[in-house]
Amino acid sequence: MEESHNVAKKRKPFFVYFCVLTGNLLTLSLGVSMAWTSPVLTKLSSNNTDINPLGRPITAAEVSMLAGIPTFTSSLGLLVMPKFSDLFGRKRYLLFCGVLMFLSGIGLSFSNASITFMIITRCLFSFTEAYSVMSIYVAEIAEDHNRGKLGCSTGIFHQMGHLLGYIIGPFFSIKNFSLIMTAPTLIFFVFFLMAPETPIYLLIKGKENESKNALRKLRSNKSEEEIELELKNMKENLKKERKGKIIDLFKKREHVLALIFSFLPLLIKFSSGVTVIYAFLAPFFDQAGTNLSGDMVAILIAVFKVSSFILSSVLIEKFGRRKLILMSSTGTAIPLFFIGVYFYLQSINSSLLPYLQWLPLTGLILTVSFFGIGLGPVPHLLTAELPPVELRATLAALVLSTTNIVAFALTSLYPFVSEMYGNEWCVWWFSLNCAVGTILIYFFLPETKGKSLDEIQDMLKNYSELKIH
Repeated sequence: MEESHNVAKKRKPFFVYFCVLTGNLLTLSLGVSMAWTSPVLTKLSSNNTDINPLGRPITAAEVSMLAGIPTFTSSLGLLVMPKFSDLFGRKRYLLFCGVLMFLSGIGLSFSNASITFMIITRCLFSFTEAYSVMSIYVAEIAEDHNRGKLGCSTGIFHQMGHLLGYIIGPFFSIKNFSLIMTAPTLIFFVFFLMAPETPIYLLIKGKENESKNALRKLRSNKSEEEIELELKNMKENLKKERKGKIIDLFKKREHVLALIFSFLPLLIKFSSGVTVIYAFLAPFFDQAGTNLSGDMVAILIAVFKVSSFILSSVLIEKFGRRKLILMSSTGTAIPLFFIGVYFYLQSINSSLLPYLQWLPLTGLILTVSFFGIGLGPVPHLLTAELPPVELRATLAALVLSTTNIVAFALTSLYPFVSEMYGNEWCVWWFSLNCAVGTILIYFFLPETKGKSLDEIQDMLKNYSELKIH
């Protein structure tokens, strides 16, 4: 404990932050692509041919496909693509992601009036699932004392991408908006070439000297003796491990628990509906019938969401992963319930509506703020922390692909369900999911704060002896 404290007090190594910053430019672009549908659907729903390249309003079926199919193909990509990072390396894989995202983003920019081509290029843009591999890259170059903070950076950049999308989307044509979304991938490719492969991956491949050199770059604040000690600990840890397959996730109790505890927070995250509401944020708020523009509200909401993600990186090492998720899921459930009440009153033309015009905006601000301090960034950190290194990419692929299927189903069904039954029932369902999630997290999820990756494995092996709450 004392040694970790002393390391934390040393000057911060610049290069590890440079690698995290440049790598997360991909995450920034992915964040913009997540927000892409909100301002674009507003344009595609317009009768104004100056802003709508289709020349006609988009249909509900086309909305469902444009928003939902890329989520589905992203789920398929998660089953296959992250494993290539085990074969070719985290760095090489991320560079490949940058090239594919750049080319598909250019294709989207020049998709003209073709919904089909928009869907295809959007699918390619997210198919590589750079987000999950970037989470692994960060976890493998970070130290125990800053892994939580650096791990949250991926979520922060994702949310900054959302904000950027909401700010620029309403004011640019679909073509120019798509080009701006693609630009960070080019900057990433130029600068990430200077980043090293992760020391852990290099050791797995038997490249001890290269691993030591990578550590020297990443730990510029450490002495040669400290680097040798860290390398020795990594080697001892890897001796206990072997290359993992999906079936290995079910062979040991601790691996099954790692799978469950990685899956549960992500399932709550996507079932909370915040990602769905975000995809349709401008249309969603326009349906609330207030005097505020959906596009402008989207920008305001994104500011609060980014701020809460940044706050989570400050709070995570103080309060821990478990407490943040508990606060987040509880705090997300309550305002969602009251937003549902507002939509119900709207559906019955209640006389109370003029007195409740503040409720949709206030409710959404509270929803995304509580979501951002826990449910947004922390679940992805857990998928990188909980499994042993040889199962990290395999577990991330399985868990994220499964939860992305949930996101695909919710995103695809939302336009139809809200049209048939009303927004209130959709939002109440999201609120109930958060409430149930809070109960499950309280009783079952252990805390990983301040623990090394080895200590987390020991904790899972002795899970029955833990006092969770």
